[in-house]
Amino acid sequence: MSKRTAEQRDPSACKRQTYYALEDVRRGNGIARFVGIGLFVLIVANAVLVFAETYSLPSGVSRVFLIFGLASSVCFGVEYAARLWVADLVHPGMRPARARLRYALSPMGIIDLLAFLPGLLVLLVPLSSSMLNAARIVRLVRLVKLSRYMRGLRSIGRVFRKRRQEIIAAFTVLALLTVTASVLMYEIEHPVQPDKFDSVFTGMYWAMTTITSTGYGDIVPITAPGRFVGFCTMLLSIAVVAIPAGIFSAGFVTEFRAQDAHERRHERREKREAALDEERDDAQDDETRQDEDGSGPQSS
Repeated sequence: MSKRTAEQRDPSACKRQTYYALEDVRRGNGIARFVGIGLFVLIVANAVLVFAETYSLPSGVSRVFLIFGLASSVCFGVEYAARLWVADLVHPGMRPARARLRYALSPMGIIDLLAFLPGLLVLLVPLSSSMLNAARIVRLVRLVKLSRYMRGLRSIGRVFRKRRQEIIAAFTVLALLTVTASVLMYEIEHPVQPDKFDSVFTGMYWAMTTITSTGYGDIVPITAPGRFVGFCTMLLSIAVVAIPAGIFSAGFVTEFRAQDAHERRHERREKREAALDEERDDAQDDETRQDEDGSGPQSS
């Protein structure tokens, strides 16, 4: 008995392939890969559609885009139902009902819901023009679904979670520098330029453009103390801005190394499991042949 035959007899094989199509296309069979790649292409096509609809198009083209948008909503609705179905495989340590509830209440679950619900409402419920515009805006969340297919975007989220303490500390220092520079600049320049530095928030705007090296040039200090504060702010910002960049760089290197090690362990485990399955199949085939050989003389 081959591995494929055993998989076909497994009642959860369809569910497993659905899970692969939605979560890990590389491990799926041909149909699962086709569905996974089709979903990715559909998301990209909807991203292009969002930009295309901003132009004035002929009525025929607009009707085609409308039909395509409705069909996409139906497809994303089926995807949402499938993700609910395989949620217990995504979270194997939970009961099916709790795993599905966790997915439905997760950020990506809400995004998946908003990806198809406004489109179906347009199809089923008559809406005003303002509601139609709102539905088109909400449809932009479909672009977020691309994050599932981009390793780099998922890595950013994991780096944020693992290095959140260092990141929070770095941005706290950046915020302190911004507030200090903005207050000092306002106190120094406001008496001389009341129309430019009219509030502390304007000073904060100047501080952010200076610290980030944007430098629009619309607000500049003209007094000697103000220029000295600007000079100190620029020097300190070199070090302060470099801290989050270093944290992110180190986090990405560690994350990619961990992912590569995980993939190598996964490949070795799959090879071992495949070898064990082959040995098991060979043993079953040998037992079957022995049974057939043993039953042959008895029947005669």
